[in-house]
Amino acid sequence: MGCAGQADSAAAEVPSQTDDWLTIWRGFRSPTGRIKSFASPCLKGHFMSRRWLCTGVAILLMLSGPVSGLRCVRAQQAGTFATAPAAATPTSATAVEAFLPAVPGPRPALDHPLAAVLKFAHREQAYLRQTVRDFTCRVTKRERIDGELQDYYYIDMRVREQTSAGGRVTQPLSVLLEFLGPSDVEGRRALFVAGQNDDRLLVRKGGRRFSHVVIDIDPFGSIVKRESLMPITEIGFSHLLDRTIRTLQQDIAADPSGDNTIVERITTATINGRPCEMLRITHPQRRDGLQFFSASMSIDSELHVPVRFDVYDWPETPGQQPPLMAEFTYTNVTLNVDLDDATFEPAILRRP
Repeated sequence: MGCAGQADSAAAEVPSQTDDWLTIWRGFRSPTGRIKSFASPCLKGHFMSRRWLCTGVAILLMLSGPVSGLRCVRAQQAGTFATAPAAATPTSATAVEAFLPAVPGPRPALDHPLAAVLKFAHREQAYLRQTVRDFTCRVTKRERIDGELQDYYYIDMRVREQTSAGGRVTQPLSVLLEFLGPSDVEGRRALFVAGQNDDRLLVRKGGRRFSHVVIDIDPFGSIVKRESLMPITEIGFSHLLDRTIRTLQQDIAADPSGDNTIVERITTATINGRPCEMLRITHPQRRDGLQFFSASMSIDSELHVPVRFDVYDWPETPGQQPPLMAEFTYTNVTLNVDLDDATFEPAILRRP
């Protein structure tokens, strides 16, 4: 039995252009609790129709770590669970509260399934800002846009995170994307450097015709949204963090009791041979303010960054396969490679 049944068919259809794709085994639902921890026998290989949600939900799952430090503990209140660092074992709501952050915004009930996830989101925010300067990776993505599930896109990505000192930006967010497929965008390059080029996105067209034409476009405009719902301005980890925390808070506000929120953790997984852990948030019932049925994230256990996520809408009728809204897989992730200014020069768009 697989641990994320709604992902099974989508994973099986992933083209062979990536190395070793995702097979997810369904987990077992706990009849008494809302957070559960179990080991998956196998998790190998391998963006959302609501624009802000694709960014927020996926990254909120990423921010639940480093996941290797999580364990599940039961609070004294009957039928509730909370997560805590492995070094501690809270046995009451008061003990659990010690792991919640003193931050602005709605404060969740201490036994809410997402309370500890929110705590770790703040912790990860500080961790990534301190440790990740830049990164490179390959992204395989598929999104449902205007109701239609798009083809798989294969993109090599280089990102240099924004840094600040004394209240001023010392290094702007810099992003270079190189499209490997599908064929109608093969050879495309997209460059964005915050504060440069009038904050426009520079694009070399790629594809079959006029492939070397370079244009500048609005990074938030309709042209971009026809192919991706995640703005290039939010690709870097640090730019995703604030929105992630807001997404968690909105999720808690929409389900304050937590009775329609299930958080699951799979402790043993591999993606392309790398050890990972997987978290899944599920809202079984469609309710106002909740934007997805299920969202899963696999986190690299060594790098503490996401390497896979998928998001599903509610099925039209009970028992139907939930429709895939978005899926991203990150491979060949390398952190802190010291990308220089030359990597993000506009001239790179015109090179062969």
